[in-house]
Amino acid sequence: MEADFQSPVDIVQAQLEAYNLRDVEGFCRLFAADAEIFELGTSVPATSGLEAIRTRYAELFAQSPALHSTVLTRTTLGRVVVDLERITGRLGSPVPIDMLAIYEVLDDRIRRVHFVRP
Repeated sequence: MEADFQSPVDIVQAQLEAYNLRDVEGFCRLFAADAEIFELGTSVPATSGLEAIRTRYAELFAQSPALHSTVLTRTTLGRVVVDLERITGRLGSPVPIDMLAIYEVLDDRIRRVHFVRP
């Protein structure tokens, strides 16, 4: 599956669907080779590069068989998509986690993600 979508929203939605399927390859196809994942307010990425993202999410998916994210709200402006997500089943936890995910999409790939956690 190629990431040949109409808009940044389509790319972020496809990423969410792959996440919910715990499909690490489908998930990674939507990220740029030099993608970075940050915790909001940090200047150094928590994860940098596609191989590191693949490793991070392969481990998460393997340890979270009931993992699921639901978008509560979505806002978009140009290349930026902001989702308020409710995540359940992360690392087997019965407690849902709400967080903001700010996606920056360039050239049909997710280039940066900033997570805002409570």
